[in-house]
Amino acid sequence: MTGGGGAPRPASPVDAAADELERSLTSAGRAILRLGVPAEALRPGERVDRSGYWVLQRLDEVGGPVHLSTLAALLELDLSTVSRQVRPLVSAGLVTRSADPGDGRACLLALSARGRGVLASVREARRDVLRQALAGWGAAERAAIADALTRLAADLQTVPGDVPSRRRSGRSGEDGRR
Repeated sequence: MTGGGGAPRPASPVDAAADELERSLTSAGRAILRLGVPAEALRPGERVDRSGYWVLQRLDEVGGPVHLSTLAALLELDLSTVSRQVRPLVSAGLVTRSADPGDGRACLLALSARGRGVLASVREARRDVLRQALAGWGAAERAAIADALTRLAADLQTVPGDVPSRRRSGRSGEDGRR
């Protein structure tokens, strides 16, 4: 950031905290994304990649059968991408596909009992990693970070999705004209 004379303007404490938080969350996000699906959660020959895990996670969050288009919207992915991700999950028996009683041309997707079991195993493995990472933290620190991240996640849900593309100055064009 620069002031009117071209000299760098000091970052506000909020800007500095946002910068550090963005770096930290990106690093933590990369670490979380590296966590795979533990082999012991799967039957011999089964394979669930990270994208499959996110599909199972979303289906569990929805709690009931959904159309493929709804699932794609929830995952914020293209319909064809989600269709490719769902296919092996259905073949593995982790997701069920049934006819929509209201529209015979459409199908509904839901988490199967087997899918719930795999998801529970993956979640437990992820919690184990978090417990290991937090082992040196005090109880108050663990509670504080959990509370703060829960609040941050809720607050981020209220911010319009196009915020990252806006310029800090609020100007709409690259040249600064509105």
